[in-house]
Amino acid sequence: MKTGPTIGRHSSGRLYTTLTINGKKKFIWGATEQEVRDKWLELKYMSSRGYNVTENPTMEEYAVKWYNLFIKPRQGRGGAVKTKEMYINAVEVHIIPALGYKRIKDITTSDVQGLLNQITSSKSLQHKVRITLNQIFVKAMADRLIAHNPIIGTDPVEAGEPVRSVYTPEQRAILLEVLEDHAIFPLVFTILNTGMRVTEALALMRTRDLDLDDCKIYVREAVEYIRGKPQKKPPKTKRGVRTIPIPSAFADWLRGYLAGVKSLYVFPGTDGGQMGKTKLTNMQRKANEKLAKWFDMVEAAQDKAAKGIELSKQEKDLLLKAKQICGDGPIGEHRFKLHFRTLRHTYCTELFDLGIDELSAAKIMGHTVTIMREIYTHIQKKRQQKTIDKIENLYGDFQGLALVKSREQV
Repeated sequence: MKTGPTIGRHSSGRLYTTLTINGKKKFIWGATEQEVRDKWLELKYMSSRGYNVTENPTMEEYAVKWYNLFIKPRQGRGGAVKTKEMYINAVEVHIIPALGYKRIKDITTSDVQGLLNQITSSKSLQHKVRITLNQIFVKAMADRLIAHNPIIGTDPVEAGEPVRSVYTPEQRAILLEVLEDHAIFPLVFTILNTGMRVTEALALMRTRDLDLDDCKIYVREAVEYIRGKPQKKPPKTKRGVRTIPIPSAFADWLRGYLAGVKSLYVFPGTDGGQMGKTKLTNMQRKANEKLAKWFDMVEAAQDKAAKGIELSKQEKDLLLKAKQICGDGPIGEHRFKLHFRTLRHTYCTELFDLGIDELSAAKIMGHTVTIMREIYTHIQKKRQQKTIDKIENLYGDFQGLALVKSREQV
């Protein structure tokens, strides 16, 4: 009694058979009868195990479906816009160009590793593409399209230690000096004194969130921008809802600043509501232009002074201020740009320098103790490396002097 499939030959010359499952006919192709029979048996077995063998989407088709079903709907459920942008970039720029044409059932561990190996610009990007692929394959397994996750077996990609830049005391002094009369100064000064994320600072409401008599700021919400418009959302993590103690001198400064603010928000937009993305971006751009101009002017004045060219009174005053802040060295060594995240990292470093313990610092920053410990460890490593570098230059001329003496003895 025949139990195998009926195999025919197509006009193209290829051999084929069919398998009907739940009323859907699945064509199975092969170069030889044995290949067709093996594929037929495999699909029949997979079907009996509950796998969906009638659908066989390409990676591009399934990745788009995955995003629309599982990522895009988060828009109304507090999903972070930046996280969605990360997924879009991973899918559109990396996954679809490399694997989009392949059937998702045919993608192998080697295919995935090959894609990851092509991403050489940064380990962080490799990591993001890998976790995106993993989520896609996990859903494909849940849909019973595949039995194995091709991510398993690939070399894990470490995201790499995050870069946590901080402003030096000289750079902080320049920042406050140059931007003192700039529209962005209140926001900059507040983040430097609280360590808040800029999205948290922009959500602050003066009556609800400020207790200046008790020197406290309550972080309850954050802002995210959707098509440039501000939208309220919870802080980045549950620990983001927190109370931040502030210096009394800063509390006094806030009182003076708020006396001129006619809005419920501490840092309002043009219309008195929450600040929009365009205004924030423009303020930051203009602030960086002002900083760059200041550095250019000081460098030009230093160059003229070095050449013995007479300086104007404005140039003399500029050099005097730069010397008071940075000493006699080239001002270019201190050049920097304004980044809100660096303000936050600078505040965190100050907590470390003040001897604030990890638990207390974590509560202030809105981190877990584990993350806070990692940050403190990172700071310690950087300090240790600086110490090693300084010791390396100890008695800078010692080796040369020792070499001369050894030659003299010879």
